[in-house]
Amino acid sequence: MLNMPTASLTKSNPLANKLYTACLFLVALSIPMYYRINALAVVLLAVSWIFTEDFKSTFTQLKKRPLLICWILWYALHAISYFYSDDKTIASADLESKLSILLLPLVIGTQNKENETQLKGVFTSFIIGLLAICFLSIGRSYLAYQQDHQISHFFYHNLVHFADANAVYMSWYVLIGIAILLLAPTAFFFTKQKSIQIITVIVLELFLLMLSARMVLLCQFAIVLPILIYQSTKKDFTKGLINSGFALVLLAVYGIIFITNNPIKERFKEMTPSQTKNWVSKEDPSKQQFNNFTLRIFIWKTSMESIQQEHLYWYGSGIGDVAAIQQKTIEKHNFELNEGNRAKKIWEFNMHNMYIQELFMLGIIGLLTFLFILCRPLFFQFTNPYKWLFWSFQLTSMAVFFIESALQTQAGIIFFSFFSMLFLQHYYSSKETQSTV
Repeated sequence: MLNMPTASLTKSNPLANKLYTACLFLVALSIPMYYRINALAVVLLAVSWIFTEDFKSTFTQLKKRPLLICWILWYALHAISYFYSDDKTIASADLESKLSILLLPLVIGTQNKENETQLKGVFTSFIIGLLAICFLSIGRSYLAYQQDHQISHFFYHNLVHFADANAVYMSWYVLIGIAILLLAPTAFFFTKQKSIQIITVIVLELFLLMLSARMVLLCQFAIVLPILIYQSTKKDFTKGLINSGFALVLLAVYGIIFITNNPIKERFKEMTPSQTKNWVSKEDPSKQQFNNFTLRIFIWKTSMESIQQEHLYWYGSGIGDVAAIQQKTIEKHNFELNEGNRAKKIWEFNMHNMYIQELFMLGIIGLLTFLFILCRPLFFQFTNPYKWLFWSFQLTSMAVFFIESALQTQAGIIFFSFFSMLFLQHYYSSKETQSTV
């Protein structure tokens, strides 16, 4: 049985317990929604925790769970960098946006009660939220298509722009939702209704395809499906064959996509050498307009130049000065850029790579702390089948961090922190339970 966070309540306070649980469900439900709604849900969760928690017990649990302390120390490094950042306004906003990194280890990570029903509620709420945003997105895109008959309304950022959402982040959420249904089906309230489960997987797969986020689509075939086949084959060879067939059907669908002309194929063509060679080899880049991928290449290139020129390796620029330093570096390249690219304030973009972002802001100490937070749980012994779900979540997240500075935005911070704390709470609680047996 999986240990889930439930407030450390006395029996005389059932209302606070129910409120905490409801807020957990609300956070999970609102993750795919407008990010301000999700941020409000986290605030409500924190408030409900204040009314339920024995703070002495919280700090006792914190001392027993060292990785939670690392999360808090990581936030502390950001807070320390505020003082050597010149732009205090940007630094303050950055600290505020990352409060979940500080709060959720306390609010969720330190809980020690078992509640399988609560776990199902969290995962089911998350999947319901995904389905809601899926149908809303397709409906809004259909209405837009009726106006101008542009098929692009159904793909990538256009599909979810009405919710002020990013297609890569939404794909990240959807893939984890699919992983829950495939790798931990018992953690879904409708697990006995196989038809509901199958239909939900098909709908989310369609949504994932329409979002057409390249890295996440690759993660499905490189991480989630291999784990699914391995996990199911170990338990039941027949089931492993069925899941292998499912993977082959998906491969066939994507194969058809890549031999026909469609917006998804065009997104992958942006990564071909003919489209990227100018920014990699510096062969007359003035003739090439940035696309989604070459813009990332240029940002990575200039950010590493900034780190080297400003000697940021040890303690970074601070969380407030990234844009100012990048502006100086990028302006040196203005003569290489065509007029359309020069008009963009590219220095205002984040690094689109979380590892470079951490090195830039906090130096090697911040980067190593971040890598430890990511890698250490991979050696934890999670209970089956949740260890496979955790591996899918963690490895997919680590891959997404190569192409997105996901923990510079509320949409990425809350999602990653929330699910990380659920998994860590499970690990530590189950470990402590086993040690008392």
